[in-house]
Amino acid sequence: MASPYGVAVAGRPVPPRGWSGLACPGHPGGVLPRRRRTAALLGVACLLVALLAGSCGDGAAPRSPAPETEAGPTATPSRSADRGGCTGRVALTFDDGPRPGPTDRLLRILREARVPATFFMIGTRAAAEPRLARRVERAGFLVANHSWNHRNMRSQTAAQVARSLRTTDRALRRLGIHPTPLMRPPYGGLDGAARAGIRRAGLVPVMWTASSRDWEGGTSREIAARVLAALRPGDNIAVQHDGGRHAEATVDAVPMIVRQARRRGYCFTALDEDGRPGFPTPAASVALTDGVEGGVAVATVRLSAPRRARHQRPLADRVALSARAGSDVARVVRRVRVPAGRLRAQVPVRLLPDDVADPAEDFAVVLDRPQGLRLRSATATARITDARPGAGGR
Repeated sequence: MASPYGVAVAGRPVPPRGWSGLACPGHPGGVLPRRRRTAALLGVACLLVALLAGSCGDGAAPRSPAPETEAGPTATPSRSADRGGCTGRVALTFDDGPRPGPTDRLLRILREARVPATFFMIGTRAAAEPRLARRVERAGFLVANHSWNHRNMRSQTAAQVARSLRTTDRALRRLGIHPTPLMRPPYGGLDGAARAGIRRAGLVPVMWTASSRDWEGGTSREIAARVLAALRPGDNIAVQHDGGRHAEATVDAVPMIVRQARRRGYCFTALDEDGRPGFPTPAASVALTDGVEGGVAVATVRLSAPRRARHQRPLADRVALSARAGSDVARVVRRVRVPAGRLRAQVPVRLLPDDVADPAEDFAVVLDRPQGLRLRSATATARITDARPGAGGR
């Protein structure tokens, strides 16, 4: 694939099929203050979500690649490893894709090994391979920004860098992909103007601590050995490429890296919002439609980013919702499946009819007890009206 990247650690001068969320059983929520008559509560009894990330890569190398820097990381890894018995954490990242063939095979390998990873995609390549680009996210992997055409950002102005990143972001979103706020500069090229352009685009630059140097070639064993030799206790970000001349060897190296790293006690993770080993934490909110007595209202749970799994099962995210039974709203106890790569789930709430002409009344839904995400807007209210003539006044 492309050419040498300078070694550096994930930086944050400013501000990837899905591992599933495990749902808790629905629980009866508390009752909100009444208006006129009954107020019902729809609660997300438990949101246990998990994350799997994915990867990708391939890109054009510059004609005269700069030599790889011999300097070590510019900063120490940002976060210590989880305390669950891991020697350290490893976030696999793959640049320059998507590319038919290597990317497809890499997705299968990662899913079978239950390993998250992050794909830093080139805009032109994603636009040329829309189905494959979407498949990466639908498989539960994180997608991030690797510029529009893989130009070295050290040769561009801040405005040009920002334009390249924004164009790529728009292209990914038009394809139905939900990119993370992360980016990686082609060739690891960063200077003051590049950083200013990245800030202007609202993205977070992510570098690495363990390089495969797969652009140099070598057998799959040699590529794997380079990554494994660079792993250290604590947090690690490994860079590889599933595109270019050496893509097949790079992909073949992945099972060896995973197997040997696990034997040494390392655990695999994705990248969080700050570009550090971890998992993004989407915000959840809820909206609710008005309804007519005897009809149906719809509660919509929205996530600020697609959830993917932390746990070792490639399932979609699930959310448990419950509603207290009342005279106006039917009891709801349901686990809602949110497919990987999606941002919302809908739950119908049946509104019970009766023989009395009622005035309009309010009811509410509430998100409760989140795990693996944070709550942005936890309560939504709506109105029930009576469709019969003379009813519905307040």
